[in-house]
Amino acid sequence: MKHFNLIKVTRVMVLFVTLSLVAITISCKRAAEKTQEKIIEKAIGDNANVDVDDEKIVIETEEGTFTTDANIQGWPKEIPNEVPEFKEGKVVVVNTQDMGKGKNWVVIYEDVSQEAIENYKKELERNDFKINFTTRAGTGTHFAAEKGNLMVMLMGDEGGASISISVEN
Repeated sequence: MKHFNLIKVTRVMVLFVTLSLVAITISCKRAAEKTQEKIIEKAIGDNANVDVDDEKIVIETEEGTFTTDANIQGWPKEIPNEVPEFKEGKVVVVNTQDMGKGKNWVVIYEDVSQEAIENYKKELERNDFKINFTTRAGTGTHFAAEKGNLMVMLMGDEGGASISISVEN
């Protein structure tokens, strides 16, 4: 009768179970991503191509490409240099739209103070942006700035901000 080393057998079994669980998790994740893709494609129309990958979604249609990415943790490098970087707070997600005639970025932040919002508005003015309007309600602020073919809009309150940058080709 052959004797097995109980420790080695236990290690092999633990490794096998772990690998099996990882394989099942990956398989379920891929299946869930494919299901999400089909749901989004149906909601938009059958002419959309949707790719869901972890925390990034890319939607391609005849009108252009829309991307939302929670993996980006900073100011997108593709934003034109004329637009000053908003350096306060923490980037939560970045949305990008490429519509052929122009491009749009929406950068969503958390941990943003009202002072940081006011400082950014002043920085835009120092960089020759014209402030088109400013609205304040309670702790919230909304303003739009323009310079040539660039438009910057900021909506924020205590705790968070959303900055939209648009450029027309």
